[in-house]
Amino acid sequence: MSVITDNKSKTALKFLMVAGLFLVLLPFFVSIRDVSGWEGNLFEALMTDRVRSSIYGSLLLAFSTGIAGGLIGVPAAYFLSRYELPFSKVWVVVFTLPLVMPSYISAYSYLAALGKMGFFEELFGFAFPIAMKETLFGSWLSMTMVNFPFVFLMTYAALLNLPASIEESALTLGFSKRQIFFKIIFPNIKVPVISGMLLIALYSLSDFGTPAIMNYRTLTFEIFKYWDIGRFSHSSLYALVLILLAFIILGAEGLINRNSHFQLKNKNCKPVRKERLSLKGTSAVLAFLFSIFSVSILLPVFNVLYWALQGREKFAVSNYLGPATYNSVVLALLTAGFALFFAFPFAWLAVREKGKLAYVADRVSFLGNMLPGVVIALALVSFFVSFRIGNFTIYHTLAMPVFGCAIRFLPQAVSSLKTSLVQINPSLEEAAVSLGKSPWQAFKSVTLPLIKPGTLAAFALVFITTIKELPITLMLSPPGKRYLTQNIWDFIDEAEYSRVAVPAMMLLIISSLTLFFTLKQNKRRVNAE
Repeated sequence: MSVITDNKSKTALKFLMVAGLFLVLLPFFVSIRDVSGWEGNLFEALMTDRVRSSIYGSLLLAFSTGIAGGLIGVPAAYFLSRYELPFSKVWVVVFTLPLVMPSYISAYSYLAALGKMGFFEELFGFAFPIAMKETLFGSWLSMTMVNFPFVFLMTYAALLNLPASIEESALTLGFSKRQIFFKIIFPNIKVPVISGMLLIALYSLSDFGTPAIMNYRTLTFEIFKYWDIGRFSHSSLYALVLILLAFIILGAEGLINRNSHFQLKNKNCKPVRKERLSLKGTSAVLAFLFSIFSVSILLPVFNVLYWALQGREKFAVSNYLGPATYNSVVLALLTAGFALFFAFPFAWLAVREKGKLAYVADRVSFLGNMLPGVVIALALVSFFVSFRIGNFTIYHTLAMPVFGCAIRFLPQAVSSLKTSLVQINPSLEEAAVSLGKSPWQAFKSVTLPLIKPGTLAAFALVFITTIKELPITLMLSPPGKRYLTQNIWDFIDEAEYSRVAVPAMMLLIISSLTLFFTLKQNKRRVNAE
């Protein structure tokens, strides 16, 4: 039974959900509309070498990144969950940090460090043996190093939730460590592992900044190029292909989860006791962990600092850094608030209602996961460029990037709110109503305090992802407004690596502080359970 029982409250929630539904589905409808006006044979257009090579490049990048993320995330999670290692808690946090690194800053860092005339060549006197630009390697390295935490975090949580009795029983039966992992542990964690790998593939498929910087042909790169020259129908054609591929990946992930029987352990189960490794084993594991940390965090951060020092005479950046930082923070704050406003009815109806409405609220809200930023931006431009009510239009206003980022990151807000709501027993609200409180008073005094940590975490999560969003800010920013992401993009495009460093450092600082706040809120929520 839901505490929101009156018809007015339910009607308001349904109205907000329909409004959010319109925004989420808008990119699909606009892409179909634009392609429907295609002049010529659409099938022949899809069969051109340019389209095929873009599809091939996107899929190759997505799945090679997903596989690499699994090869990094699973061993790291296993080592940290099963063995006593120095500073193990610190290592868990360290392997979360790449999430704050925008892919385009990572790509810029690797290009500036390992590309032609980069730091590697200056230091050693010869070029890095593998080309970074116009090859799969550069984009693959960047996307792998910023996305492997998805597999790591999901696998680490799954390993911690496995009862110790499973492995202890296998040991008493004479199983070796290798047999225990492949025959006992992995079958129980394969769902989060594969889901994490598919999630990495989806993010790589939708990324724009890294392929553009590395000049590696993907669908997102082609969408932006055609949009930049005003050929919306061509951009929409690539967008539809990209949406179809994302549907396939999301469908595969949903099928895996639906057919799985993975169960979390009961809270009363004894956790696995960590083992001690030999000095040689500990050194090998620490070498593996440190090498990943060096490539994913130390190298990009060091490279940003290096180029900042190289261009220290250009640090008179107050004319653009201050306004760009302010605009970025304002955009992220507005988007986080807007996304939460529309996420609440989706989360509430999905958790507290039954039937088709709950199913629609639960599934449709996550469509944003499969919509790349370039696709959303393209759809909003195409729709609102001619949409007017009298003389009023939101085209070239702040509402455009706010709408775009809210659509893109609505699933994050819904997921966090659902996690909080599902942990609240409705009987608590019903008890408050039975004691004489109105439904609204019960909601305000019981529900809101309980979902506060999840709400703050959702706000911070949307904030951190919005402030580093590149294609939406590039394509939808109002005239005269500049964002940190735009400054970074412009300086990278002009190969002014030293000037990139300052806004990149500012973006990393803001993202790191927000991530710290998010982790703190999650820790409070876990401790409260």
